[in-house]
Amino acid sequence: MNIELLASRLRLSAAAEDEQGWPDAGLQVLRDAGCLKQVVPAEYGGIGADPPVQLGTYEAIAAECVALALILTQHDAAVEILAASDQESVAGELLEKCVRGEELLTVGISQVTTSRRHGRAAMQAVRDDQGFVLDGVMPWVTGAQRADHIVTAAVLEDDRQLLASVPTDAPGLAIGDPMPLLALQSSWTSEVRCQALAVPRSAVLRGPMQAVLERRAPVKGLTVSSVGIGMAGALLREVRQLADKLPGADRLLSDTIEPRFDAIRRRLFDAARVVHEADVESPAVAIRAEVNGIITRLAATLMTLAKGTGFLLTRPTQRLVREAAFFLVWSAAPPVQLATLARIWDVSLDDPDALD
Repeated sequence: MNIELLASRLRLSAAAEDEQGWPDAGLQVLRDAGCLKQVVPAEYGGIGADPPVQLGTYEAIAAECVALALILTQHDAAVEILAASDQESVAGELLEKCVRGEELLTVGISQVTTSRRHGRAAMQAVRDDQGFVLDGVMPWVTGAQRADHIVTAAVLEDDRQLLASVPTDAPGLAIGDPMPLLALQSSWTSEVRCQALAVPRSAVLRGPMQAVLERRAPVKGLTVSSVGIGMAGALLREVRQLADKLPGADRLLSDTIEPRFDAIRRRLFDAARVVHEADVESPAVAIRAEVNGIITRLAATLMTLAKGTGFLLTRPTQRLVREAAFFLVWSAAPPVQLATLARIWDVSLDDPDALD
């Protein structure tokens, strides 16, 4: 995959699309470049990209269009679950369709990760003679109205969990309108509800079992950070264009901003290269906090340099600043939230009084 060519084609497609519409042209660029099969294992005809290549692809895409990078990460998350599935017959068929460019996947699993609700499980599963019946809600599903299948998670009465693949046209599945988000509206992220949704045994990918997502690919902990470093790169690109407008800003850029960006990016890809080594502890949370911190600071820097024109809806600055805020909420489990706040406010989590 030629990353530079991919980036240039995405730049052209992004210029022709708006913030509200589904990015058909951009997705076609991804299909043509083989991005939708990058993490499909080679035995199904996919590329089977290793972690640094996978994360480098996300970075390059996000530097041109964060919404497209989000859509691809959700597709790839579903692919990785299918590839590790206990039910190879269903998974294999879907993976082969992904390789042929016939299938767009997404995931609806936040109800068992970062969007858990008080009381009963947000998505419940009850066993029946054919398999399971699902009732409940997937709070955040990117591209739900355009995806062909959703990989979702549900909880049984005994607290065991399962993963299943459900077609988006299945009876009992209702996809809401895309949410009015602060940014990334073109990701068409919706709430999806299930009412007596029948899931045959052949569509159950894993479980029932405790902690059904525990076996996810190690690289998942670095995925958001790779998209974030692409976002940071887009912000930095705009900062470079404006730095000479303010005396002293160019020195701040060369002496502080660029070295910090380069160091964080290097740590991210160093971690990706050893992600499969069992004796290496993943620094995923710390890297995510560093990425969130530099995105936040770059967004403030860009708006400061752009001044009043940056506040106009017709200028790219305001869109980039809004998109930067997304990384403060995307897959932000409590450890990520706390580490991000510590990074933004320059305090150490090792100091027991720092955040009191």
